[in-house]
Amino acid sequence: MIKMNNKFLQFDGQLIRYEIQHKPAVTRRIHLRPGPDGALLVIAPKRMSKRAIHKMLQERTHKVTRFLADALARQQELPPCEYIHGEEQLYLGNNYPLEVVEAGNRNGSVGLMNGRIRIGTIDSSPQSVRKKLIAWYRQQAQQHFSARIEAIGALVPWIDGKAPPMRLRKMKRTWGSCSASGVITLNPRLIRSPPACVDYVIAHELCHLQEMNHSKAFYALQDVLYPQWPESKAHLQANSHIYLHE
Repeated sequence: MIKMNNKFLQFDGQLIRYEIQHKPAVTRRIHLRPGPDGALLVIAPKRMSKRAIHKMLQERTHKVTRFLADALARQQELPPCEYIHGEEQLYLGNNYPLEVVEAGNRNGSVGLMNGRIRIGTIDSSPQSVRKKLIAWYRQQAQQHFSARIEAIGALVPWIDGKAPPMRLRKMKRTWGSCSASGVITLNPRLIRSPPACVDYVIAHELCHLQEMNHSKAFYALQDVLYPQWPESKAHLQANSHIYLHE
């Protein structure tokens, strides 16, 4: 269970609101994320007290403030998506212009053709185009993620060649998770990121099937299964606001 608490930091006469999420999977240190409402999200180990977290943040208030300001500035740089003909949308790390054309039937179609994401629809309104595009992303995510779980899973001795069940769930700040029952949940918007990032998240969750924590043993497994994970993780952290943007 995730518990959330609200607190404030004081810096240069200003109050900075932050929220704490205690996650059992986090075992060693806190992680900072920009919240959707402008607050700072602090992801902390389950056993770390609110007092200890506050003291740690207060001792590093200057760095925390700079992190939040930079993260929010990156988010504000993005204009709202318009979902119109010619607008570029991401797919597996590449930008493709939308090609909105009139469909011959009510269902229409979406597909990648000639370097464009072609959307056939009888309703070319932004709302309709958005709905069809998101459905297409989810379909592609289901296919691509399943294939990569099977391919990477073939390298994992602790699953005996049997790919774990996978489901998709739209999440605001998380790319993936692994349940105690062995179900891997992935964010369908991850399909907008480069293939290396998709593989990193999948490898990460496959390692959790053996180590349900972020201990040294877990990172040792991840180092072997996906040695380039630090680069992919850093890329996702720096560009998550882009891939999550709709």
